[in-house]
Amino acid sequence: MRERFHILYQTVLLLIVAAVLLTACSSDSSEAQTNPAGKDPVDHVVHIVPFATSYIEQASGHRAAPVGYSEYLPNRNTKMGIYMLEEGNTSSDGEKLIKYLGKWRASFDVANDKTYTVYGYLPKQGDMSSSLSDVSDEKATLTINGMSPVTTDDICIITGVSKTEAGLKEGSFSWIHDYNDDNYFMYLLLNHLYASVRFSMKIEEEYAQLRTIKLKSMTLSTNKGSVSAEISLTHNTTGAIPITNVTYTETGTSSEADIFSDDEGIALETTPMTIDACFAPTLSGSLTLFSIYDVYDSKGNLIRQDCTSTNKIPALDAKRGERVQINLAVNPTYLYVLSHKDLNNLFVIE
Repeated sequence: MRERFHILYQTVLLLIVAAVLLTACSSDSSEAQTNPAGKDPVDHVVHIVPFATSYIEQASGHRAAPVGYSEYLPNRNTKMGIYMLEEGNTSSDGEKLIKYLGKWRASFDVANDKTYTVYGYLPKQGDMSSSLSDVSDEKATLTINGMSPVTTDDICIITGVSKTEAGLKEGSFSWIHDYNDDNYFMYLLLNHLYASVRFSMKIEEEYAQLRTIKLKSMTLSTNKGSVSAEISLTHNTTGAIPITNVTYTETGTSSEADIFSDDEGIALETTPMTIDACFAPTLSGSLTLFSIYDVYDSKGNLIRQDCTSTNKIPALDAKRGERVQINLAVNPTYLYVLSHKDLNNLFVIE
């Protein structure tokens, strides 16, 4: 019997800490360049320390401002795309990039005592691009193109901005810079754009006494090649999630993501090993998992190399921000055919 668990993503909290340099220098073309009134351009080095809350069961609800959180780090070097609109300006001068190279760093100039409206997303990978439209004092539409349908990246949207932690809440996108401050802060709340699947894999005790399975790779694929999302954001003062609508558009015929890889292979234990991936929620019924593994006998001798297993994932019924767990185990039939040359398709979904 297949066992599935639905888990709800919590809001991600980012803390942006900026230190002002005493010398002026030019900014990169992808960075905001607004001169403070009466001041020379000053380069601001921004150190970003992101934090994410742990997953909770869907039935437990969703907290907009988590009390406890752990550090959130991308799984590779990446970028954050943001838009900073000066108060009264409804047109953007384009997406600005904040780079992550082990740490989040950015440089941009802002005007003293000006209020900015901040929109954005992360991580920005590959062919991803974005645009901002339908901007007013109360709303905006953020469109992201070129997203991978399946990925290990947790794509998130900024849903709250504040200068202080106490003032942070979803639905508020305003941020004010005080040039006289020695240091300044920008706090961000993020909300998840994709759904997630967690594969939990283990080997039963009876089989573990006879065989060792070393997992070498897992690939998640789907029948679409690219995804775009149009996200409608509406400001509010109540702390409600400001994402009022998301429209996903899929194009292309196929794509895949390597969600696990180890050349030597990782031995499956009797306790579960978990591997996570993200996917566009509109594709929850068209996912396929492909695994490669080696099989050893009880003495550590290699029996079969590069065996493969293909599992069609059942419709997950997962919405944006939800995670579904899929339990994979060794097919019990293989307890009775250990000498069979064909050790492919060893895994079954419980």
